[in-house]
Amino acid sequence: MNHRWLLQVYSTELRKVLTYRFDFWVNFLVSIFAHVAVAFFLWRAVFDFNKTETLQGYTFAGLMFYYLMVPMVDKIVYGTGLGFVSRDIYDGSLTRYLIYPVSFFKYKYIQHIANTTIFILQLLFTIFMFFQFFGRPADVALSPSSIAMGISAALFSGFLSFFIFTSIELTAFWADNVWTLVVMLRFCISLMGGTLVPLAFFPEGWREALRFLPFPYLVAFPIECFMGKVGLINWAMGLAIILAWSAVFFLILNFIWNRGKYRYTGVGI
Repeated sequence: MNHRWLLQVYSTELRKVLTYRFDFWVNFLVSIFAHVAVAFFLWRAVFDFNKTETLQGYTFAGLMFYYLMVPMVDKIVYGTGLGFVSRDIYDGSLTRYLIYPVSFFKYKYIQHIANTTIFILQLLFTIFMFFQFFGRPADVALSPSSIAMGISAALFSGFLSFFIFTSIELTAFWADNVWTLVVMLRFCISLMGGTLVPLAFFPEGWREALRFLPFPYLVAFPIECFMGKVGLINWAMGLAIILAWSAVFFLILNFIWNRGKYRYTGVGI
């Protein structure tokens, strides 16, 4: 099969993302500022109360860098595609993809990759500006190798998140509203994946248990790779765990899709 259509979808989606550049950058800056501002005042109070320079191996500057990375890695991993399957099922627009001579999931994933490309460039630009204005925190060992490890980890994590959230949204074949399930899943990932609090602040037993779950690999793992806190062996092990969970959710996705598509009527609700 000719796969040139993949490049066409990719380039079209890039143009769509960059059509409204002003809104694009305003939304990006506002989300970064809001996230970091909350973290700044919260952790400043914690450090002052404990009268210490480091907490669980993090300096205050290192934690601010961590929270700066959270919304950017979040965008790389999740993209802007949350809800795309359930919306297409509910409004009947899935029909047009079923009659296309291309895979529905390939089409949507290429759109995700196009968005990811822009978000990676934003991330690299933000890191550069952070170091220019604030210097490099003592506990951030950023290097070309850590950047490469971080980007690859985020891309693999994006692959996993695509399968997880698509599997959840395919339940729209049976349920009238799956958004609650998506919100619950996002909360679990935020809590156990390192979005709200770095995993270093979790009890040791919890950290060991979470190592074998997919949640930490969607947020904390890519960020720790960028910060130079993950060695080559642990990085390879992390990617292996991501691929293992991706295989599990790929099977789940296919199972739900192969049964749910026969319930699809093509009529919006």
